[in-house]
Parts: sequence; structure tokens; C-alpha cells
Amino acid sequence: MGRPDGRAAAALKISPSEVFVPMIPSLIAGMFIVLAFAWHLGVLERKRIGSIVVRERVLAGVGGGPEPSGLGGGDAFEGAADNSGAISGEVARPKLLWFNAFVTITLLAVLTMDILPIPVLFMIAAAVALMVNFPQVAEQQAAITRHSSSIVSVVGMVLAAAVLTGVFKGTGMVEAVATWVTGIIPESMGPHLGVITGILSIPFTFLMSNDAFYFGVLPVLSETAGHYGISAAEMARASITGQPFHMQSPLVPAILLLVALAGVGLADHHKKVLWRAAVVSLTILVVGVVLGQIPL
Repeated sequence: MGRPDGRAAAALKISPSEVFVPMIPSLIAGMFIVLAFAWHLGVLERKRIGSIVVRERVLAGVGGGPEPSGLGGGDAFEGAADNSGAISGEVARPKLLWFNAFVTITLLAVLTMDILPIPVLFMIAAAVALMVNFPQVAEQQAAITRHSSSIVSVVGMVLAAAVLTGVFKGTGMVEAVATWVTGIIPESMGPHLGVITGILSIPFTFLMSNDAFYFGVLPVLSETAGHYGISAAEMARASITGQPFHMQSPLVPAILLLVALAGVGLADHHKKVLWRAAVVSLTILVVGVVLGQIPL
């Protein structure tokens, strides 16, 4: 029940298949929008950096690699290649390639099975990878030290997000927000609560955790919508349309890890991504309405 559809189904006491399966066409439409954005960003970057001609050359300590040159900062790319080559020479484990691939694929498979909490699975996989790739304790310490800066920053942000989530849930703010929202919606808009819920899910799941929204706000909205003939399954489908926007929230540890590893500020990431995520969410909602899975 870790997925949004699982949470929505559990909160409204329905089957997850009633939520997810009818929304597959809408999710596919959203996926095509994501691919279109990716293509457009690629075109913009190509115009920005210009053409890069790749020539083969030998990198010291690696044995071979590409030498990029041309428009758009060939020197910068050469430096990056040299640096990455030097680092790879120290930590590369070509003989363990298949083992590391096996660990990665196994981790991804187990993550989808929802057997153990995600942090526990990652800790187990990291421990196994460290012990096999770096048998000596000193090597393990060096490997951890190389990533310590990103680890500390991400953990700090995750703890801060957890505090904010706790304040939302522990002080009764979630219940108050749900009551307030249902109170300000005009009675004439009651038959349109499905679409309203889909729109509200965009900012609400960004500002609060999925648990807070699906177990605190959604049941109140669904109970109100029931008086207008809107089923719990339809409300659950509408509620998951905001997930592309939710995934950019600072309350999501994955996005904090992403920006830390990419060396990008969260604010800069949001400037580029938030409006695109909103477009994807609205596309999923509109397609769901057009196909009759979400009542208009």
C-alpha cells in the first residue's frame, strides 16, 4: 500500500485495481507529455551548447575513452573526462560489473514487492555492495567519505521534511484544512467535486505528505462527494492525478537526493520543472475526465 493508489484505496476502503487500472490510459498520456518535454529540453540544450565532435583518445589510467571537442566548451568537457577517468581508475571494479548489476536489478525488483521499508532495502543493498566491492574497512570508509557531503545534506533535508509532516499531522492541521476546503466549496459545485479534488491534489500533495492528504483530506472530500452521486473509486482516481507535481515536493526524499547528486539547487530545479509537472498532472486529469473515469 505504499503507492498513491494504494493509499487512496485503503483510505476509502476500495480495491486498488479500481483506482489504477481505469487510469492507465491517462497515465500513458501523461508519459507522452513527459517524453515531449524531454525532447524539447534536449533540443534547447543542443542549441545552447552547440555541436560536440567526439574523437577517440587514450585516457591515463583508464585505457581509452572519448575526447569531446567543438562548439560549446570543449575544454570543459575534456576536464570532466579527465577527472572522471582519474576517479574511475581508483574505484572501478570491472570484474564485479555483473555482480553490481545483479545487486541493482535485485534491489529494483524487491522495491516493487513492498517486502520491507524502502530505507531498509537500500541499507542492505549498500552494505552488500560495499563489502564485496571494497573488502577492506579503510576502502569502505573512503567510499563513504567520497559521498558524505551529499549524504549529510539529504539526510538533513529529509529530517526537516519529517518535522514539517509531523506538525501537519500532530496538530490537527490536516483535518482543519479538509474541513475548511469542504466548507468553502459552494453547494452548486458539489457535482464537480471529482475535478475539484484532482485540481486540489496538485498543490495539496506538494505541501503535505501523501499520507496526510490521502488519509486526512481525501476521506472528507469523498464523503461530501457521495451526497452528489460521486463514487469513492472516482474520487480516488481524481486524487492521484497530482502525483507528478507531488514528486517535486521537498517532502519527497528522492527529489532531495536527485538535486544533491546533480549539484543543482532545489529552487533552480523547481523553476524548470514545476510548471511542466503541473501540465502533466492536468493532462492526466483531463484525459481521465474525457474517458469518463473521473466525473465532470
